[in-house]
Amino acid sequence: MQYANLLEYKEKNGLSVLDLAKEFGVTSAHISMILAGKRFPSRRLAQKISQKTGIPVLRLLYPQEEARV
Repeated sequence: MQYANLLEYKEKNGLSVLDLAKEFGVTSAHISMILAGKRFPSRRLAQKISQKTGIPVLRLLYPQEEARV
């Protein structure tokens, strides 16, 4: 299944912020900031998230561009 964004992945899989942080090897604070749109993942983290969730890397790196389309 492909997800629209990380929040959708989190919610549909019943995961917590801490679960995501452990899964992707970052802090829960970092995941919270990404989910809130206050921070963006690095390319390496975006690739890791994409491989696990099917979310396109560009959508993770540039979510504001996706909103305009």
